[in-house]
Amino acid sequence: MTTALATTKRKFHRLLDSISNASNPSLATNHERNNASTATLPTNLTPLTKKPRFERPTSAYAPPSQLPVAKPRPASQISTPMQLAASSSKEERKPPNFAPWDRGRFLERLKSYRHVDKWLGKPDKINEVEWAKRGWSCVGKETVRCVGGCDKEVVIKLEDDTPRKLAEKEEWSTEAEDDEDEWREEAQKQLVEKYAAMISNAHDAGCLWKRRGCDDTIHRLPLAHEAAALEGLQHRYQSLNAMTSYLPPTLSIPEGLEPSKLTELATSILQQKRSADASVKPSQPPSDLIGSAFTLALFGWQAEEDHIPGLATCTACFRRLGLWLFKPSSDDPDSQSSMDRLDVIGEHREYCPWVNVLSQNGVSRRSSLDGLAGWEVLLRHVRNSVIHRSDETKEKRGEAEKENIDNASEVASIIGTDMTDAEEKAAMDQKDQERWAKLKRLKQVFQVKRKSGRVNRTTNAG
Repeated sequence: MTTALATTKRKFHRLLDSISNASNPSLATNHERNNASTATLPTNLTPLTKKPRFERPTSAYAPPSQLPVAKPRPASQISTPMQLAASSSKEERKPPNFAPWDRGRFLERLKSYRHVDKWLGKPDKINEVEWAKRGWSCVGKETVRCVGGCDKEVVIKLEDDTPRKLAEKEEWSTEAEDDEDEWREEAQKQLVEKYAAMISNAHDAGCLWKRRGCDDTIHRLPLAHEAAALEGLQHRYQSLNAMTSYLPPTLSIPEGLEPSKLTELATSILQQKRSADASVKPSQPPSDLIGSAFTLALFGWQAEEDHIPGLATCTACFRRLGLWLFKPSSDDPDSQSSMDRLDVIGEHREYCPWVNVLSQNGVSRRSSLDGLAGWEVLLRHVRNSVIHRSDETKEKRGEAEKENIDNASEVASIIGTDMTDAEEKAAMDQKDQERWAKLKRLKQVFQVKRKSGRVNRTTNAG
């Protein structure tokens, strides 16, 4: 075993001991208490003396007439029930710290981990989501605290890989170095398991976060209701549409999606919004920027409020993007952007419910929308809305055509009733003439038959 490996192991065991002592502060207290119980008492202590009892004097009782009378307070100083209720309503009540069902409080704790100078990426078992589910907030560099609860703090310090990086830089590797890398990897796993247990055990014994944390669906996006989901999409689109000069013209989207189809969906949704709200301005940016803004909004991105322009953010994983990095310079059309195409999925954090199926649905399956990431659920709502809109348009056209036919028949009937009396008399005379002509023809037929019968009788008589 090399000297470096032995030194590293000693540091690791010392780190484990410090973590164990920090997680069990009662050990030292119990040790001191045991030592105090075995200590000998001094022999020169004086015995306790019994306190003398004093008899109540006969003059201790005072009649009511001799008691001091309290002065009445002025009416201006007396608080009425209405004033008390108003004063209590003015006092803002702080929300409770222990609220494992509150998604808003969970996102507030998760937002404290977004600064890269305070928190770096961790393995899945001890990432920021797991700490936030148990009531921890990031308060310093790699430091979390149960803010508003037991106020315990935990410093997360994982074993770094500096020796291995130096070895790769010098391009040499020996058997001892390989053994050290294997040992370091195993030590990292042990540290992760240790910190994973401290997520719940590091709380104080009386802290409620020690007993229960948030469930697996606390990070779920509220996309079950189609109307609310489309309203959120419209809000994100409008925020991005306000900074079209920073939007990149091309984006990297998942396979199976075509930018032209997304632009058509965006146009349909905007037409629906304009027809429903007359206050929407008819002027719109070019079609490629409409597609870019709609695609970013579809995948959960929106403009950062009260911040520098051109900054997009995700309110579920708190990732922030500078859109100017993905757009070529306007002065030189042939220039390239500082970075490749903006990947609307890859730029999210791995645990973001917009792209992570497990974060959006949890472990159990309860509806047909489970098994889909957030952007897939929203895309289904958009398509259903467009199809429903087209069906309504067809129904309205059919009703309009039927109404036109009814109006035409009604007009014809009105015109028929407006005929003059002369025309009515002429039509009736023509019908009467036709009837008389038929009667004359029938009469001629009967007369011919009668004449033929008379001729036959005269011949027989002769």
